[in-house]
Amino acid sequence: MKKTIKNFIKYADAKVDFKKFIKFVITGFINTGVDWLSFAVLREAIKLYAPAAQAAAQGIAVCGSYIINKNWTFKSNKKYNKTEILKFFIVQGASLVLGYLGMFILHNKLGLNEYLCKVIIMPITVIINYFGNKLFVFK
Repeated sequence: MKKTIKNFIKYADAKVDFKKFIKFVITGFINTGVDWLSFAVLREAIKLYAPAAQAAAQGIAVCGSYIINKNWTFKSNKKYNKTEILKFFIVQGASLVLGYLGMFILHNKLGLNEYLCKVIIMPITVIINYFGNKLFVFK
C-alpha cells in the first residue's frame, strides 16, 4: 500500500504544473462561491431537495469555469469548438455525478449535515476536475 501511495505521489508530482494548479484553485474559489451561493438560494429560498440543489448549483458554476479555465488557467489557444466543450462537460459530468452521489449517501443515508457534505465532497471533485481538464480537455 505504501508503494502505491508513493507511486501516485510521484506520478502526480510529475503531472502537476503548480502555476496552473494555483490558477485552477483560484478559479475554483470563484466557482465555489458561485456554487455555494446558488446552493444556498436553491436550498433555503426555493426549498429544493438537497441533491438536486447540489446538481443545479454545480451546473451554474460550471459555465463560468469553462471560460476561465480555457482562457486563463490552461491558456488553450484552440478556438471554442464542440469537441473541447464536450470533453469539458464530460469531466464536469463525472464530477457532478460524484457530487450528487456523495450528497445522497452522506446526507440521505448517513444523515450528515448537507453543508458538511459539501465540504467533504469538494476536495474529491477538485482533484477529478484538475486532472480531467489538464490531461483530457486542455492538453
